[in-house]
Amino acid sequence: MKFSKLKKIPCIVWCLVANSLLIMIWYASTPTFFDSENSPHRVYRLEFHKASPLQRIAHLDFKMPYVVRLYKIEPKTLLGESEVVDLWLNGEITWYLNSSVDRNEVRVGRDVLFEKIPAECTPASPLVSCPKP
Repeated sequence: MKFSKLKKIPCIVWCLVANSLLIMIWYASTPTFFDSENSPHRVYRLEFHKASPLQRIAHLDFKMPYVVRLYKIEPKTLLGESEVVDLWLNGEITWYLNSSVDRNEVRVGRDVLFEKIPAECTPASPLVSCPKP
């Protein structure tokens, strides 16, 4: 008898309910953009995304849970993405990308490290601001 009442609900209502549920699930699982920082010669960009509500629940002990992504600007290419990290008092950015330094890495605080990043200034680099060897 209860199911007969459910059959009377129009199909459009079921579609709206299903779409609403999908949107809520998507929102709960997707980090949201917060800020970005470019490398000294604007070849790379770090993007900071606030952790999604589900990620925040999984990391209740974090004061500032973020996901950090590293992109090459031209062409826009994702080079790496961190796990959820706590950037509370731990968000200093260090770019080790000069060709004279063999490290070629980008560090955000003590928890995020992107390694084997190509140097910004290479011999074929058209950047005017790169130091001449």
